[in-house]
Amino acid sequence: MKLCAFRIKNFRSIVDTEWQNLSPDNITCLIGQNESGKTSVLEALRAFYTGVISEDVLRSDLSMPEITCRFSVKKGWLVEITGNAGTELKELLSGLSSLDLTRTWMPDFTSVIKASGAISDYLDSLENAWKLYLEEVQEKLKAELETISNLENTIKEIVSVKTDLSKRIGSGSPGGIITRLFHKEQPKGEEISISELKKQYSELVRDEQRIRAELLKKEKVKKAGAKYLYFKNSLEELERKMNELSSKLEEYHQKLTLLLMPVEKSSDPEWAKVLEDYRNTRKEKEKLISQLEEHIAFCGYLMEGKTEEEALLLVEKTIQRYRSQYTSEMLGKKYFEYCPVIELFEDFGSLLPNRIDLEDIIKGNDQVEGYKAARNFLTLAQLDYSFFQQTSSRILKQKIENLNNTLTVNFQDFWQQSIGKNNKIKIQFELDHYSLNYGDKAGKPYLEFWVKDAGERLYPKQRSRGVRWFLSFYMELKAAALRSTKPMILLIDEPGLSLHARAQEDVLKVFEDIKEKIQIIYTTHSPHLVDINKLHRVLAVQRDDMDNMKSATRILDAEKLAMASPDTLTPLQTIMGNRLASEGFAYDRINLIVNDIGTFYMLSSVLLITNFKGKINIIPSTDISTIPLMCNIMLGWGLKFAVLLFGNEKEKKMEEYLKESIFRTLEKENGMVIVTDPEFLNAEDLLSTLDFKNHVLKTREGITVPNSVYMAEKGLPRNFLLSRLLSEIKTGKLTADDFDEETHENFRYLTGLLKQFVK
Repeated sequence: MKLCAFRIKNFRSIVDTEWQNLSPDNITCLIGQNESGKTSVLEALRAFYTGVISEDVLRSDLSMPEITCRFSVKKGWLVEITGNAGTELKELLSGLSSLDLTRTWMPDFTSVIKASGAISDYLDSLENAWKLYLEEVQEKLKAELETISNLENTIKEIVSVKTDLSKRIGSGSPGGIITRLFHKEQPKGEEISISELKKQYSELVRDEQRIRAELLKKEKVKKAGAKYLYFKNSLEELERKMNELSSKLEEYHQKLTLLLMPVEKSSDPEWAKVLEDYRNTRKEKEKLISQLEEHIAFCGYLMEGKTEEEALLLVEKTIQRYRSQYTSEMLGKKYFEYCPVIELFEDFGSLLPNRIDLEDIIKGNDQVEGYKAARNFLTLAQLDYSFFQQTSSRILKQKIENLNNTLTVNFQDFWQQSIGKNNKIKIQFELDHYSLNYGDKAGKPYLEFWVKDAGERLYPKQRSRGVRWFLSFYMELKAAALRSTKPMILLIDEPGLSLHARAQEDVLKVFEDIKEKIQIIYTTHSPHLVDINKLHRVLAVQRDDMDNMKSATRILDAEKLAMASPDTLTPLQTIMGNRLASEGFAYDRINLIVNDIGTFYMLSSVLLITNFKGKINIIPSTDISTIPLMCNIMLGWGLKFAVLLFGNEKEKKMEEYLKESIFRTLEKENGMVIVTDPEFLNAEDLLSTLDFKNHVLKTREGITVPNSVYMAEKGLPRNFLLSRLLSEIKTGKLTADDFDEETHENFRYLTGLLKQFVK
């Protein structure tokens, strides 16, 4: 099973992430501002695995979280591990290449995990058919019980009339018996004879016997109906109790949310009582529902005239026909056993100690400082206790020295930093024994660790925070990959905050090295922890309203990054702008000043597509208003430069200002203003509308205004969109053949302008 997508509901700032796909190459990066919800995504995925949450993850409406993970599986594998699946279920499972598992939480913070998606849809369809069947039987049962009630009322009426008739016959006075029997007035002057009354009495006796015989046949249904009503009343009572207890739990959750106090630390006996009552009531309710459903089906067969024994057998067969032998929860538990282990990497949770007793490692004493890191170290060295049983001290020391060399070489493959020019650090361990001064420990073995360089031999704790973090990180991930016997997903929040930019790039190398064994999901603000050539790995996390931290979290995949806010995309924009910081001003070519970074990206794209050979160096200004300052710097340094201006109002005014204040006395070869046709309000207008939609927006929206106006009106992240265009051209995803003739004509126009001033 490999995690390929997730959907998170009701978890902190998250209302519903919708389905989010993870990178198929096992490395997924979450970018976004602080408080956007990146860490919440990691914690939710961890909670999916552990089933453990606390009040601080609840939203203000106290709605319970629901987390669904989608795993890719081999076709046919689900059939193998399910066992005894019915024909229809087996057919469904055999065709599935993915599995959805959903964990939902109850008000008491217990949770259930269920198979969802296509599997639950199928099981739900069976369950719905079962419910419909039960509803039909219930309607018949209600009608039958009403019939029985009517017959019993008729018996009571007959008995009453018979009693009256007996009195009349005995007294010889028929009286108004016709009125009593037939509900109509007896004709005046007419009286019913005693013989007639006796005849009517006999008819009533026959009717009573017939009705009683009919009631006798329905006696079993009546008895079963009484039990049905008992179950119904009991269930209603339990539901009322559940609602009351749920309300009490919500009140308590609200209280703990405000106090930021976890449930497990509470010693409130009232809370414990409510919690116990809720759980017991829920179990009782589930059991009663099952009993009620089976009893309804049982009543159905009694109404058909079956004996109780026959009805019980038929109920069992009916359940098998209408319901699968598996429920979503049963399958969820079964499949979850194969779920990858999901771990949250603990920053500095496994720092290498200076020294640790060998006995503590052998006994697995995880309470000792540095135990986890020491265990990781020995895992990387592929050592066990038997290694240290070597009888020859010389041979043991030689083996340790060889291992130290191997460990160091492997570590240096990932840690590229040097102390000075070529002085790389080395990691080493030694086996030693306590001296007699250590009392009870005297003579016992211990391991000692060193992080060395050519100048110093220091304990791990004496090294910098960055070195200690990376060493801990490296050993944890590499050891986890070696120990892993089942798939593993590692969640890492902001790796390498204490590292230099170059060292952060080393973190990516570790990810690449272990990705075949461990799936990585990490968050970052750093541009050095994002591979710009692999944007499919990026999920952008932001709030719906960035000015309101109570707004919901939204996640955008690589195809929707253009919808992200500029602040969210800062790491990507920084990466794409790395070229700016590395080039600077040029002495051997024309420095072309443009209005901003977005225009830098667009013009760089034009030069690549047209294969422009002129000696030009594009310098982006931070804003139109800073162009004069950059011109003055060029003048002061004696550099050749030009300013490219477009047809918008601000740049028209800047043209007038530059010509009046800066270029008035300049000779053409030293500085010049290049002005485009007024129809080009900004650089992106060089693209045809069709190419702008296909290659920049990647959408089919109707656009009736210039490209630059559309961008401004929609508030789109211009720098990011144009930098992405440049990146795709650089990597060969877009070539000259992908642009239409209108775009090429505009590109030729611009390069023609530049050629007038550039050799």
